[in-house]
Amino acid sequence: MDYDVYNREERYLCSHLFRLLHEPVQSYRALSEFLKRPLHQGSFRIYAEAALIRDAYYVRKSLASHFLDDMVRMLMGQESVSECRLYSELPDELSNGSKTHPKQIRQKAGNLLTQEEGRVFGAMQGMFNAKPDLVVCINEELLIYEAKFTLDFDLKQMTRTENIGKIWAALFYADLGYTKPPAVKVLKLGLAKFSPDISWEDVSRISANIYADNDRTRVAIENACSII
Repeated sequence: MDYDVYNREERYLCSHLFRLLHEPVQSYRALSEFLKRPLHQGSFRIYAEAALIRDAYYVRKSLASHFLDDMVRMLMGQESVSECRLYSELPDELSNGSKTHPKQIRQKAGNLLTQEEGRVFGAMQGMFNAKPDLVVCINEELLIYEAKFTLDFDLKQMTRTENIGKIWAALFYADLGYTKPPAVKVLKLGLAKFSPDISWEDVSRISANIYADNDRTRVAIENACSII
């Protein structure tokens, strides 16, 4: 049997969705139906598996201590931590990027961190490694979609994604095309039986309105939904 018929990999389906949402047909009808709202004047940006914090650090290493200090302050609130040194206040072996990448601080720290600091820098590690499935930047909203196909959604993962989005919105909003911090919304993309905000079945119907019967994107999504 052809793999195109039974490929259920989330990244594969999201790559087809990424293409679908960029289709300009009928004034971006696909995107409008996906968002379940009419599109108004203005631009939009769509990212797949966005590793914003990781990439921002890579291009701003010389200025990293500034945004990492701000990130620590936000993480303290998110992790309910009252006392934690800022990144720039850590020992050189942990705060020198040429010696320790920020995502490795907790694992390399040994006894150099308090328990609360371990929680903060452990959360930082997770955010450096995180790559939310689909991100739509539109108007004054930052929409982050957690995509699942065969599984239901995990509340802890949704909370982590929301925390990531809040840091993106506060520290990197200009990088995403905003003039001020946007409102963050975390949404579910999954099978209808899991009651998501938008279902793969919905996406299949949208693609059928845009593409011909033999289009690879339409075929991929329809096949996936047909073998559930």
